[in-house]
Parts: sequence; C-alpha cells; structure tokens
Amino acid sequence: MNFAESWAGIRNFIVDQRVAESSVIDSFYLKPKDGKPLAKFKPGQFLTYELDILGQSQTVVRTYTLSDCPHPEYYRASIKREPSPKDLPDVPSGLGSNYFHDFVHAGSELKVKAPRGDFFLNTEADTPVVLLSGGVGQTPMISMLNSIVQSGSQRETWFIHGALNSKVHAFRNHVRKLTMKRSHLHSHFVYSDPLSEDFQGEDFDSTGYLSMSLLERLLGHNEFEFYVCGPPPFMKIIYNGLLDWGVPDSRIHYEFFGPASVLKEGNESVQSQVENQGAIEVMFAGSGVKATWDPSFSCLLDFAEAQGVNPAFGCRSGMCHSCLCKIKEGEIEYNDEPQALSEPDDILICCSKPKTNVVIAI
Repeated sequence: MNFAESWAGIRNFIVDQRVAESSVIDSFYLKPKDGKPLAKFKPGQFLTYELDILGQSQTVVRTYTLSDCPHPEYYRASIKREPSPKDLPDVPSGLGSNYFHDFVHAGSELKVKAPRGDFFLNTEADTPVVLLSGGVGQTPMISMLNSIVQSGSQRETWFIHGALNSKVHAFRNHVRKLTMKRSHLHSHFVYSDPLSEDFQGEDFDSTGYLSMSLLERLLGHNEFEFYVCGPPPFMKIIYNGLLDWGVPDSRIHYEFFGPASVLKEGNESVQSQVENQGAIEVMFAGSGVKATWDPSFSCLLDFAEAQGVNPAFGCRSGMCHSCLCKIKEGEIEYNDEPQALSEPDDILICCSKPKTNVVIAI
C-alpha cells in the first residue's frame, strides 16, 4: 500500500460516508480533499480536528482516535455522542461529539491535523497481547486488532471489552467474525446491564463488570502486553489490578486523558489537599470568570469547562499543545511535565493545576 509523508498544519478532508455502529457511536470515513495519499499512522493514534461551531467564539479543537487499520485512501474515526453526566445534568454535553453527530454527514468538509499520539500497538513485536477496553475506549483497540489481522501476524491476541448492552455495543459482529475465523484471536464481551433480547454466549459472554478475577480466569497467566483504554474508574481498577497481579508497569500501555498519578492507588485525598493548599482563586481573564479552585479536578482544563469556559483542547495529555495559553499572574504545576514550551508564560491547562492564585488569558 502506498502512503505519503505526514503533513504539517491543517489538511482538508471530505466525509465520504457515515455509518451507525450502535445507538451512540457513529463512524466517519474521511478522504483527503486533494485526492493525494494519506500518511500512515500507528494503530491507536488519533486525529486532531479544528471545528467551527456556531455560537462558539473561537475554533473548537478536539481529538478522536482512528478506529481502523492504516489504509492509503481513508481514515475512520468512530465517535460516541457524549451526553451530560446523569448525576450532573447542568454540565454541558460533549461539544465536539454532539457537533459530529448533529452536523457532520457525507459531503461535510473538516479541517484535520496529521495522526499522532504515544499510545499505539508495537507492530514489530510478536508478544501475546491483551486489548482491554470499556465503552468507547474500544476504538483504538479495534484499530490494533484490525492491524494485527491485516499484517497476517499470528501473535496470540485477546480482545476483551465491557459495555452496557448490545444497544450501545459497537463492532460486536466485526470482532466476533475475526476471532471465530482465527485460532490465535480470542474475544470476550462483558455486559453490565444486558437487554432481555441479549443472549449469553452469542451477544455477550459474561455479566457484571470487567474484573481482575475474570482476566486471570480467561488468560491463565500474565505474560502478555496489556493495552487498556476506557473510563477513569475502569482504568484505575484494571491498572492497579494488573500491577497487583505482577505485571510490570513496562507491559501496561494505556490511553488515559489525565495525569497518570490519578490511576495509582494511595493518592492524597481531596480533603487533605484542601487543608494543605488553602483556597486558590482562578481567574479566566478573557471570559471574565473567577472561581475558587476545587482540588477534585485533575487539571485546569476540566475546571474551566465546569465553569462554562470552553477553551481549545485536543489530546488532554499535554501532547498536542492545542490548549496552550498564557498565564498572566501566579504559578501552576504540571501533573506530568510536558515538552519545553516556547515562551515562559506559555502553559498547557490540560495537564496542570494552580499552585497559587492565577490569572489565565482565556
């Protein structure tokens, strides 16, 4: 297959087709407007989009994982419509995902940056792998699974996924078809709330939640490379469970949109942080919003969104620099130190917290 070199800046893409994968996830097939070959990506990486959304004062930047193996003619992104949290109805629904679901169709044009990301399958190895996911966290795992099949690799692979039920479960038939035809591929689906028409042994394999006891029973040993992606509670349970099972940290690969420290057990409590830190005021100067910092937030980006400020962001892990902005007063500290920034007053709000009272130019 012929692939091109990666590109700098924005490249325009046309949505070739849109496919419903479940009641909440749609796939968008993107082809370059210029008709030239695409850049190859590593399975697990994402694309960054610049979206011009009506009612927003600035361009909205979002990233969505590529959900297929590399193909020279199209990219595929499978995006879940993100509603407001059930227990927090006043929190805005996902701005980017709802834009895609409501306004992006076949023929739509999108501004896209080249594939990137540090979470990807090592395609050069033949070590057995376990692809673990919860909810829409399976999109990079689908890319990895398809890439293993495409390459003809015979490495032992487990695809283990947790979902609510068949209504929201995307790619079920696709994964079943792949694993049924190849003896080195295995799948296991866990439903927490199966529908009356969901049949165990066909639609899903076990009920409840994906747990370490289930993994140990299915796998029998821990000599695998583990790739993990899903909601924060799922990630924390699996990450710490794998460590407790004796899996070296070097064999646990994960995509988590927040600081790695959040995944680890034994973190200082929020109350303790409040007592040690004292009240900190955060001022978003461009928006005229001022609020007292809440240490339960993992970063300034999350805190800004909770205050109704919608800054640009992409990866939420300090890689893409889409959230870069200026700090006018005060000091911040990073959860995980990013690469060097160009100016001393540049900060990345997706991976930082306030150390003192701060004034930020957004």
